[in-house]
Parts: sequence; C-alpha cells; structure tokens
Amino acid sequence: MPVGGTVTNTSNPRWIALQVIQQVVERGRSLDDVFGSDWYQSLTAEKRDLALARELVFGFCRWYFSLSVLLTRRLQKPLRARDRDIEIILVLGLYQLLIMNTGAHAAVNETVKLALLQKKAWARGLINAVLRGVIRDQVELDSNAQALAYPDWILARIRRDWGDQAEQVLLQGNLRPPMCLRVDVDRISLDEMIETLRANGIGASKHPVVPSAIELVAPCDVNQLPGFEQGRLSVQDAAAQLAAEVLGCEAGARVLDACAAPGGKAVHLLQRYPDIDLDALDSNESRLQRLRENLHRIDKSAQILVGDAAIPEPWFSGKQYDCILADVPCSASGVMRRHPDIKLLRRESDIMPLLAQQRKILDTLWRVLKPGGRMLYSTCSVFKDENEIQVSKFLQRHADAVEMDLGEPGWGVPRAQGRQILTGSDNMDGFYYALLEKPVQV
Repeated sequence: MPVGGTVTNTSNPRWIALQVIQQVVERGRSLDDVFGSDWYQSLTAEKRDLALARELVFGFCRWYFSLSVLLTRRLQKPLRARDRDIEIILVLGLYQLLIMNTGAHAAVNETVKLALLQKKAWARGLINAVLRGVIRDQVELDSNAQALAYPDWILARIRRDWGDQAEQVLLQGNLRPPMCLRVDVDRISLDEMIETLRANGIGASKHPVVPSAIELVAPCDVNQLPGFEQGRLSVQDAAAQLAAEVLGCEAGARVLDACAAPGGKAVHLLQRYPDIDLDALDSNESRLQRLRENLHRIDKSAQILVGDAAIPEPWFSGKQYDCILADVPCSASGVMRRHPDIKLLRRESDIMPLLAQQRKILDTLWRVLKPGGRMLYSTCSVFKDENEIQVSKFLQRHADAVEMDLGEPGWGVPRAQGRQILTGSDNMDGFYYALLEKPVQV
C-alpha cells in the first residue's frame, strides 16, 4: 500500500517516485525492499515510465542533502512536519531542473500535478513559485554543493579519515556506478564473453584490474544478458569480486561464508573453487532465498545455515573450517553511489553497535577456524573504524593471529592493516580487505 493513501496514478512516473521515496523517508525502508515489494512489482506502468520513476528516486536520494539546503533558502517559512510529501515533491522538481535538465515547462507542470494527487491543492502555488524562481534566477549547483550531498556526520567522518583524499571520495560517491559483471572464467573467457555481449548489442569492456570483471557501456536488464541464466555471468561490483581471489581455497577445503546472503560471494567461491565444501551462513531467512536461487542458477550446492555469525552454538557442528569469509555487516559507506538511500537511512548512532557486532563476529569466527586456516575480513565501508582500526584491535586481542601480506595486487592502497579501495578507484565501490592466518602451534 503506497504511503500516499487511496489516491493513485500508477501510470505517472513522478507519482510512483513520490510513493517510493515516502516509504524510504517515512518508514525507513530500503530501496531494495520497496522495489522488491508486491506493491511495486504489481505496477502496470510502461517500462519507460518505471525507468523514469527509478531515475527520480535515485536522484532524490543522491542529491537530497544539497537540494534540501537550496530549498530551505528559497522558502519564506519552513514546511510543517505533516507536509513532508510537499518537501519531497519540491526536491524532485529541483532535481529535474538542476540535475536532469528536464524542460522547464514539463518539470514545473508535472511536479505541480503531484500536489493534486496528494489532495493538497493549496501547495500548487508554492511549488510553482519555488520552481519558477529557480528558473528565473538561473540557479546552478556548483561542485561544492555536489560534494556536500551527504549528511553532516558522513562528511565529517570521511574528511577525518581521508584528509586530502576526502573530497575525491565524496565526489566519486555521487557518480553513477557502472553495471559490472563477473564472468565464470573457467567456462568462458572474458574476450569470448565480451564478443557474445557485443553480438547481442551490449557494449562491454574488461575491467582494468580485476581479472574476472567486465563493465557494460550502459546498464541493462539481467534477463537480456546472454549466459546469465546459465551462470556464466553474475552481476557483482569488481571490488566485491576480489574476495574469492584474496581468500584462496585449496581443493577439498572446508569453507564458511559467514554472512552469505544474497550469495554473490558464495557463488563466486563455488565457481572459482569447485571442489570446496561450502557452508553458507546468514541470519536473514528471506535473504537466504536469494542465495538458494543463485545456487540453482549456477547449478552448484552448499549447505545453507540460518544463524547469527556471532552466536555459533545453533549452527556450528564442531568441525573447524580451513577458510572463512567474514564479509561483516557494516555502514555500507563505500557503496553509497550504488545505494544512495543509505544517506537517508543510516544514522551516526548506528556505527557503535555495528563496531561491536563486527568485533563479536570476528572473535567468534576465530574460534571456529582451525589452526593453519585463513580468515578474510571484508567490508563495503570507507570508515577506518570499521576497517583497519577494527583489525588492529583484533590482532591485539588475539596473540595467535597473524596478518598475511597481500603483496602488490594492483588494486587498493596498503593501510596499517589490510588494503583499502576508496570509492571510485578503478571505477570500483569502496571496499576493505584484511587476510588473517591462525598459525599451527608447534
């Protein structure tokens, strides 16, 4: 049920965008959740209208913290809390004018119509006046406004952690990410896959540093990808594809993917190391269904375990693992270009509980790793507290833990512990990796 009440216009992309955004802003739902909901899936709008709706939604989330500042300056008085929908409508109008460069007539008139659909006819004059004022005054967003399109606490953390590199990280985080694919290179080479894609009218090229990755010239529906249903292709950012290579698994190894859903890394592990015995663990039963679907698509099997990686008793059989992938819950600050709703949903107060959860997961998984085994700690974060500082503290707590040297792999930058990929580096998401070994005691 859309937030907007009983008034519906499911063929209007701007109305659809408004309903989606309200569910994010007012109910705290992620875009993945809303787009996967029965309500959204039941919409009968044309594909081009749904595409415009998604563009508006992502644009709103990506630019809200800059556009809302601009809006505040152009309002004579603040909007009431119960009129949050009018604020959303105004920001959508500003996004169309200042970022999308939509024609002035269409941007203004279609945005004004949303007030009627929300049964708030009084707001038509306000919306019209604000948007036409922006057009009249030839308002533009400068590069500084683009870099500031984040909540203050995220700006402060990135600037504290990355100093002179911070502005580039912030700017990169507002760019559109590429659609990146992982190729099952044991079944088809990158060159063959690229030629197959091009023969189907899909432009693609090799990723500069990740040997299993290709980037598409333009995003497309996965169902249009030749080889996707057969498991030859999977959608996965290049940075995430590094996990399987960095962990490294011997034939016959007992392997745990500790936070496995929705299954991208588990699938890669099974394709890269077909002879491993993989346990895929996650606490979210509904997200594990995605993992089951992915396993079926590639015709591979794994033991699926439902449980909390920090509480081993319900799921640990007592037989320790040779390799563990600990892709832990995190702030997701490295993937905001791909999931801009993080800017609206994540709170600074979330960080301390996340750090505690990461610490508990690390300590627990270390106990179920056998001597001589390896554990790969990874996050999709650019916050040092979650990455190198977390690993440094882990090493201080565990005298039997040794960090393994990742050498010079051609990606990321070495840190005091581990390697950090900053958002946009080689067109990748922000990611962190640290490989830990439990030496055999003599």
